[in-house]
Amino acid sequence: MIKIARIALALGLLTSASSLAYASGLVMNDNELRNDLAWLSDRGVIHLSLSTWPLSQEEINRALKKAKPSYSSEQVVLARINQRLDSLKADFRVSGYTSTDKPGTPQGFGQNQPADSSLSLAFNNSGEWWDVHLQGNVEGDERISNGSRFNANGAYGAVKFWNQWLSFGQMPQWWGPGYEGSLIRGDAMRPMTGVLMQRAEQAAPETWWLRWIGPWQYQISASQMNQYTAVPHTKIIGGRLTFSPFQSLELGASRIMQWGGEGRPESFSSFWDGFTGKDNTGTANEPGNQLAGFDFKFKLEPTLGWPISFYGQLIGEDEAGYLPSANMFLGGVEGHHGWGKDAVNWYVEAHDTRSN
Repeated sequence: MIKIARIALALGLLTSASSLAYASGLVMNDNELRNDLAWLSDRGVIHLSLSTWPLSQEEINRALKKAKPSYSSEQVVLARINQRLDSLKADFRVSGYTSTDKPGTPQGFGQNQPADSSLSLAFNNSGEWWDVHLQGNVEGDERISNGSRFNANGAYGAVKFWNQWLSFGQMPQWWGPGYEGSLIRGDAMRPMTGVLMQRAEQAAPETWWLRWIGPWQYQISASQMNQYTAVPHTKIIGGRLTFSPFQSLELGASRIMQWGGEGRPESFSSFWDGFTGKDNTGTANEPGNQLAGFDFKFKLEPTLGWPISFYGQLIGEDEAGYLPSANMFLGGVEGHHGWGKDAVNWYVEAHDTRSN
């Protein structure tokens, strides 16, 4: 049995009303927030993509402003989301974690605890076009070695221009619709130091011939692996695109590449060979190692009125004919119901990570 104790304290200097009115910036992986947002989204109260994290707070607030609650339970969840956002983006936040047993690995969404015990201190400040999150952590009994008990996991700085957020720091990312894991990028490792770019608001294109794709989002990231000792200083370059042509359907495509590092070529030509897929050479000097694939989520609520959704993810270890091969699979079904004023979430999820 896993016994976990958590201690969290958040002190904010701004009121809920003022923080909601001027809130902007990035929102990192948080399981409580995702569960509540998914509960509202899959019931048709809000429309929001939850398969690509970090989220932008502008997009969350845009969805909340258009919310159409019909029951008291939905109003309770809306209020809880605003409280959670205020807590996560508070000016000053102290959090602690301790566990008497090690959880299973890999860890699920938002369960990124790389040590048996930790204490974190964070300072936030954000405006219309900037978001700064300074964070320091001290850890005991590391599960994932970091070379030191002290680190800055979770710290970042970001600026916004033309509806794009450009950030730098150690930010966790999550790609895919799964809860227990992602086959390509999730919370099974520490965040890496790097840059990340994504949209702030996910509005559909205004051009008539692109309007059909609906709300869309992308992420482009480049970072360096810190704990990977087989090839030190390996770079990780990745991209993801999601779009929702119908309220009932969301589609996503992801690709990620390990490139360079100590003893490996880091020229533009080697990067180009990896980018164009010319990297399965079978030699010790391959340009890179890649994963790529697709995912989907299909909601029954828009057509049948049922708060139930199906989702899946396919990721290939190799490439054949410009498509993923040696594939891994993830599939699941989730439901979001009400019991009086309480929200009930459930899911059943399965993975097949055999790539041969």
